[in-house]
Amino acid sequence: MRYIQKNRRGVGYRKLLQIHKSKGSYTDTQNDNSKRPKVTTRTDILTDLLHEQGYLCAYCMRTISLENATIEHIISQSYVDKKGRAIGREEDTNYDNMLAVCQGNFCLNEIHCDKSRSEYQSKEPLMKLTPLSKLQMHNIKFTHSGVIYYEKLDEKSDINDELNRVLNLNCDGMVERRGEILRAIKSSLRRCKFDKKFAQKELAYWENQNGSLRAYCQVAILELRKHI
Repeated sequence: MRYIQKNRRGVGYRKLLQIHKSKGSYTDTQNDNSKRPKVTTRTDILTDLLHEQGYLCAYCMRTISLENATIEHIISQSYVDKKGRAIGREEDTNYDNMLAVCQGNFCLNEIHCDKSRSEYQSKEPLMKLTPLSKLQMHNIKFTHSGVIYYEKLDEKSDINDELNRVLNLNCDGMVERRGEILRAIKSSLRRCKFDKKFAQKELAYWENQNGSLRAYCQVAILELRKHI
């Protein structure tokens, strides 16, 4: 996971803002009546989300696109508070309540991200962890083997439980891939005798968006920052 800063300037956001104010739905709205191919408002929204996330899943940081991404609601659409207020329905068209996520099918027979979370939403409709919190994302770290965890909290804490159980971000395939990136970065640093200029160049490579970020980039970024 990495910090996501909301843009609120795209076409999808502007359309959704109007829908949110009128308490409508974005799933079937068309963009215009011209002869051009029609694009649903949902596609415009998803495009905005992908752009601000660097085309990475908001949870696992795998590369995603319009073809395989889905919209995740931070406050689940079915959430009803203790007073019976349908908060999830009210926040359904709130852009700040939306993330772009993968299909949760990277780890063979294990589901993860939104797919895994959906199994717990009836009991745990709200998560304490969100990539929209800069402070929280500052505390997201990775072990040498590639395990993701929340720094300074017990492994049984609610937030670490969300990383492990609710989102299943430590399934074998993901840990292995993050570990490979870490080992490659460390090997490169050793070959260059931990040269600061080399580390800075590598950091620029991993931080450079140009519209999209590299999968699991935060793993490399955190390691390289230690040597600058």
